[in-house]
Amino acid sequence: MRTFTFIASCSLAVCVGGCISTQEMPLAPNVVRIDTQSRGYLFTGQTVPTTMRAAAKATLERGYSHFKFAEAALQQGSVVAGSVSSANANFNGTYGHGYYSGQASGFGSTSVVRAPTAGAAVTVIMFHANEPGAQGAFDAEQVQKQYSQ
Repeated sequence: MRTFTFIASCSLAVCVGGCISTQEMPLAPNVVRIDTQSRGYLFTGQTVPTTMRAAAKATLERGYSHFKFAEAALQQGSVVAGSVSSANANFNGTYGHGYYSGQASGFGSTSVVRAPTAGAAVTVIMFHANEPGAQGAFDAEQVQKQYSQ
């Protein structure tokens, strides 16, 4: 039963203890910085799609149709999501006629549960369809369709 509890606790901490967030910072009228951070097995695989959707959305909201990435970076790692502990203690003793004797022993263990992390950081440069920079760039509407959930 303890093994099942340990496995269930680890699974819950790693899967549910996750999230994904995106921050956008304008750098110029046609340039934004997008940073996406994710944590947990259920979310780290969504880092790139989330970043692509955010870039397409930012492009269309500003009246542009195409975008390119500059200074793109990806990272992967892990964080401590929790710990699972167990302990056992035994005591044996006797008491009689004013005399007390005993023996105690104990054992404890802790396992650290780690959750994977991922991050993407990109600078998005936006273009109108008729500008030279739009050639070979991502089409924001197509990216939205491709990465829609």
